[in-house]
Amino acid sequence: MTDPRPPSEEPKEVAALSKEVSEFLLEFSIGVHKHSMYPPDHPSLLPTAENVLGRLSEVLADRENFTIGVGLDQLVVEGVATESRHPVLRELAKRLHDHHLGAISFYDGTLRSEVEGLLETIAQDPERGGDPLGLLPSEEIPNWDHIRLLPLGYDGLELTGEADPSGEGFDRATDLWLGLARSAMGVESDFRDPEKSPDGGTVAKAIRRSRKDAAYDEVIAGYLAQLAVELRSGEREEKGSIRRRVTSLVRELDPQTLERLVQMGGNPASRRRFVLDANQSLAVSSVVKIVEAAANASHQTISHSLTRLLTKLSSHASDGGEAIRGQADTALRENVEELVNDWDLKDPNPDDYTLILDSISRAAPSLGEGESEEPSDGLTGAQRLLQMSLELDSWGPTVAKAVADLTEGGEIGYLLRMAEEAPDGSQVGQRFTAFLASRSQLRRLLSGEDVPEEELVKIVGMMGMKAAPVLLDVLGETESRALRRKVFNVLQSLGDEVGPLILERLRDGRWYVIRNMLALARGLTRMPLGFSAYPFLEHEDPRVRREAFPSAVQEMAKRHRCLALGLADPDERILRMALLEAQEGLPESLVPVLVNRVLGSRVDSEMKALSLRALRHSQSALALETLLNAAGGGRSILGRIRLAESSEEVLAAIEVLARAWPHEPRAKKLLAAAKRRKDPRFQRALEGGGEV
Repeated sequence: MTDPRPPSEEPKEVAALSKEVSEFLLEFSIGVHKHSMYPPDHPSLLPTAENVLGRLSEVLADRENFTIGVGLDQLVVEGVATESRHPVLRELAKRLHDHHLGAISFYDGTLRSEVEGLLETIAQDPERGGDPLGLLPSEEIPNWDHIRLLPLGYDGLELTGEADPSGEGFDRATDLWLGLARSAMGVESDFRDPEKSPDGGTVAKAIRRSRKDAAYDEVIAGYLAQLAVELRSGEREEKGSIRRRVTSLVRELDPQTLERLVQMGGNPASRRRFVLDANQSLAVSSVVKIVEAAANASHQTISHSLTRLLTKLSSHASDGGEAIRGQADTALRENVEELVNDWDLKDPNPDDYTLILDSISRAAPSLGEGESEEPSDGLTGAQRLLQMSLELDSWGPTVAKAVADLTEGGEIGYLLRMAEEAPDGSQVGQRFTAFLASRSQLRRLLSGEDVPEEELVKIVGMMGMKAAPVLLDVLGETESRALRRKVFNVLQSLGDEVGPLILERLRDGRWYVIRNMLALARGLTRMPLGFSAYPFLEHEDPRVRREAFPSAVQEMAKRHRCLALGLADPDERILRMALLEAQEGLPESLVPVLVNRVLGSRVDSEMKALSLRALRHSQSALALETLLNAAGGGRSILGRIRLAESSEEVLAAIEVLARAWPHEPRAKKLLAAAKRRKDPRFQRALEGGGEV
């Protein structure tokens, strides 16, 4: 057979994960999935941590540590990304990404208790259980002695602990640089000495040659973001060394690659913060490149005049005379900060603005020794005008325009502080409050891409229930999950008064609006008059039915019908919820439904085990026969009843027989056979059911 490739084309070598790593990732994903389905004390979780730890031990057999990078739908290990179409690993990557995690590091010596803690933590749904892990303050992010969670990008930048668990004692900046180098070059953790790790140019070359996987880019972008924050402070020699390496890395990256990384670093607000941090931590030459890349990634326009100005200032800061270097450096960083803060403007290059920049650009070389700027109090013109207005308690068109400019520039936090600091009886303070506590202003605030939750809470606190209609509108309209979470939390804080509004919105035909309203209703302490989740158990969209079931089944008069609908539902997640509820009590009339729908179908072993355990409340002949058939393995040659081989269903059946039918003749024989088994799982099943 001939090779179909042209003679000049060399075969491409496709990087692949090792068998040990692949098996660990699969076992880890299964463990997280199980912990998301079952309560903490569920018997199905008993072997989970042990299985994950076993696979991890194989991975760490020839490593001191092991890091998983997180992309949107892929995982990255040693520079190799998993297949985005792999359903199990894709689900794990998505869950970790939803938690705003950029990486998870495991170290030699990991304990079972640490794995259990990790599984329980990751299994929490960030949309239901609270804030994503990466959004928590650094001191609240869970970490263990041998497992570390690294937040993604700017949603949580601090690494916990001053040194890595390997005992090398590296500072955070060094640890981050080593992690970036390993992730970029796709090699195992051979870089134990920071001075012998690759320089910035070598790492940049590896990034340029990468396959441009989204997951790979997200990991590299996350490390760059964290390094920018870490390098803002401190002038220790080790940080100086890392700062030079990062500066070299940025300088050696071509504009297209740098723009690609900045694009993967998060939303526009995250990119803005990255630029501001880089502006305070890297050399000016790298700052200019990052500004241009961030502007392109955010579809912002920088005028040619400002580009010339920044380039000239960079040149003076690097190569100018001794007196001019410091002034040029300061001027460049101040201009970058002002530029980035003004990226919200609709037209960043009006004619007058461009003329002024052209003038500054032409004048920039005249900076010389002995020149100095007037001291600045750090306030913008609009901010200074507002302070004067408060002091004089005077309001006019100019002040109103300053307020509008600050609002457009995202300075709501500053306006809130001014309103709080206004003297009692101040007319200007009252105008601030009335402006901020208006529905139009709340809607404007919620239309932004990055809504500070603290500011949102303050404004809603000022408005009270007047804010509820706007919040409910945004909850039904926004496509941003982060904004939905913030709005959802604020709506819950308004309490039971939101109930009647929820009832009205349930008439909306859109499935996601109905689902959100049902989720809000679950948080109320008192349901509004006329509310019932039961009708939504027959909604065409399973996501609505999933949200409705927990509330509907609490309506005691309808519990029987809710269980019947849940057991008959084609959606396995709803069926699982119904089976878990049936553990608390299953009406006798539903025993045939459970036996035929679940035990007679092709659901997985764990679902069948749940169904068998639900039969412990029944004394019907059908329940008994079902349990005997599940546990029995036929008869021996001598006619003795035999026990089936161990499985989830068999163990569940033994547990229920021991609890509900310990004296039934056929059950006693099976229980006696189980007692003779040396398998500890059978002994636990017998003990869970009581004495044989």
